Amino acid sequence: MDYVLQTNSLTKKFKNFQALNDLSMNVPKGSIYGFVGKMVRARPR
Repeated sequence: MDYVLQTNSLTKKFKNFQALNDLSMNVPKGSIYGFVGKMVRARPR
């Protein structure tokens, strides 16, 4: 199977905030995934 995204044990921290802890996932080609949480926001750059 073809994947557009694969992660294995992904961890991400921003200073003292841990956003991800040990995330493993596969997103197959042609799929749509979204992540929503209380800290989601759009910022102009």
